Order: sequence, then C-alpha cells, then structure tokens
Amino acid sequence: MPLLNDATIPDSARLFRVLIPNWVIKSGETRRVASCAFFEVRGEVSLFLDAPGLLEELRRIFPGREIASVSAMVIREAGLAIERRPTECPSDFRCDNACHVVVGPAQELSRNEMERRYRSIAKHPALVILPG
Repeated sequence: MPLLNDATIPDSARLFRVLIPNWVIKSGETRRVASCAFFEVRGEVSLFLDAPGLLEELRRIFPGREIASVSAMVIREAGLAIERRPTECPSDFRCDNACHVVVGPAQELSRNEMERRYRSIAKHPALVILPG
C-alpha cells in the first residue's frame, strides 16, 4: 500500500535502522550495510527519527545490535516516502512514539523497482554504521 510522505520531517532529519548481524557485510577491514537491510517484502521498512535519548533507547531495546544512520534526504532522493507510524512502536519504547516511521514507496512499484530503490539507500556514501 502506498505511503504518505510526512512533510513535517525535514530532509536534514537523521533516521536510524537497527541492523541484524547478517545485514552487515565485511570485506577485509571495510564494513557496509547490506542491501537487504532496507528491503522488506511488504514494501515498508521500520526506522526511527533522531530525538534526544533515542540512540540510548534503541540500544536498550535491541542490545548488541548495530545501528545505521541515514538522512531523510537520501531516502527521498531514492523516490521513497517517510510516514510516521507511532502505533507500531515497540511496546516498551520509552521515547516519543512519533519517532517511529516506515519508509516505502508512495505509489505502487514492481518488486524489482522497490529493490533498486532500497539498494540505492544501502549503497549511498552518506549511510553509516554508528560506532557502538
């Protein structure tokens, strides 16, 4: 289902994606986020908007997981929308639930086109894995 882009989220906003271990690719000493970290079959990917205390809260809820950071501009440049989904926040989340967002297409896309757009985010040089 197409998402509605939230214009109240500025392009400069930082978004965080909690990573599972196989979403980080290691090549020698280089580490990067795998394309699959931004692709979900249903077409929506869960992220969190930066806010005071948010990183600490994500590390509490998801201990030992790495976190990637990307700007809203990179997501929108990939032709994807950012929609707030506060009701889908983890039940024990201790920050503002409005920080939870999903990223996905604003119109119906083929699976190949969705994968291409998500891959462009994962390969963008502005996407970083945050230090623990």
